[in-house]
Amino acid sequence: MPRRKSVTHFVAVNDLEQPPEEQEGLLIEVPHKGGDNASNREKALEIVLTMWEKGQIEPDLFPNGLTSENIFFVPPDSPRLEKLDRTRESLPIPPIVKGAQEIIHLTKLQLEVQEVAEVAAPYVPVIEAVLSGNRPLNNSEREIARDKKYAKVITKLGEIVASVSDYRENCTGNARLILNAIAWQSQQGVENDSDTPTGLVHESDGVI
Repeated sequence: MPRRKSVTHFVAVNDLEQPPEEQEGLLIEVPHKGGDNASNREKALEIVLTMWEKGQIEPDLFPNGLTSENIFFVPPDSPRLEKLDRTRESLPIPPIVKGAQEIIHLTKLQLEVQEVAEVAAPYVPVIEAVLSGNRPLNNSEREIARDKKYAKVITKLGEIVASVSDYRENCTGNARLILNAIAWQSQQGVENDSDTPTGLVHESDGVI
């Protein structure tokens, strides 16, 4: 009889800010014995992060990010093991669904970039002066540069732009399937409209 593999289970909770009844959990199986310890928790976190990066789970499943605080130990006798789906039993995401998820996430990132860029717009003269080195900052520009908000906004803008670039590089390209589906449906609508009579001529309306 083959020896049973030792495993430890954890659940990754999607949003700790939500009440328990509204939280979603992803059951993670760690192929190590030892139960609830730091090593197994770290391994569980790595598994979820890898799934997230590979697009095996929805991009927005963890709206506030994913850290070790999202990982909770599931005892072997817990009824949650019977209620939650195991990660190895998860169905593959269809390409067009994956494409839809990528569009949604890219749209969210694009909105964030534009919103932060609007906040950073007044900083453009300061940035241009610093980059060119052709003139000193005037009094109003110096006040802007000293404001703590200046550094925070510039940093945030850089981080978001980098996130967009990284995400685009890792996209599957399946987002084009959504455009194809929209174009196909639109074309079907045009063809159906062209087959519909625009008016009826009755015999009583005979041409003179």
